[in-house]
Amino acid sequence: MPKLIPDAKNNILSIAKKQLFMKGYNGLIIREVAEQCGLAVGTIYNYFSSKDMLVASIMAEDWLTSLRNMQNSCKVSSTIEQGVKAIYYEIHVYVQLYEKIWSKYKGIPSGFVGRHLLLRTHLSDLLTDLLVRHGRKEDTELCPLLAETILASAMQKDIDYSVLSKVVIRLFH
Repeated sequence: MPKLIPDAKNNILSIAKKQLFMKGYNGLIIREVAEQCGLAVGTIYNYFSSKDMLVASIMAEDWLTSLRNMQNSCKVSSTIEQGVKAIYYEIHVYVQLYEKIWSKYKGIPSGFVGRHLLLRTHLSDLLTDLLVRHGRKEDTELCPLLAETILASAMQKDIDYSVLSKVVIRLFH
C-alpha cells in the first residue's frame, strides 16, 4: 500500500496548476512538480495515475467552483433568463481559463464522452431546479437540450449571450 502524505495531494494540485497555467500542458513536467513539492515522482503517481489525470483533477476542482457559482446565482435569479445568463457566463469564464491548455493538448482524454455527459447532467439538473423554482415544471424535459445548447454556445467565440438570450426568452416568456 503506497504511503500517503498529509496535504500532499493539495500541494501537488496547487503546484501543478501554477505550472499548467505558466507553461501550458506540454510544459507541465511531473518531475518538476515533484521537485517543487519535495516529493518523489512515484509519490505523485500514488495520487494521480497519469499527467492527464492530474490535469483532469485540476480542471475538476475549477469546474466544481464554477458549478457552485452557477447554483448560487440560479438560487437568487429573479427570472429564468437571468439564471441561464449566469450559467452561460460561468461556463464562458471556465472555457476561457482552459482554452489555451485545450488548444495545445493533442490527445482525446479517455472518458471524454462520459465526462461530457456528466457535465451536461450537472447543467440539466441546475436548469431543472431553476425552471421548477420559476413555476415551469412542465418544461423540465427541455433541460438536457438547453444544457447542451448553453454549453455549446458558451464555448463558441461567435455566439454571444444575446443570441442565446433570444432563444431563452422565446421559450420561457
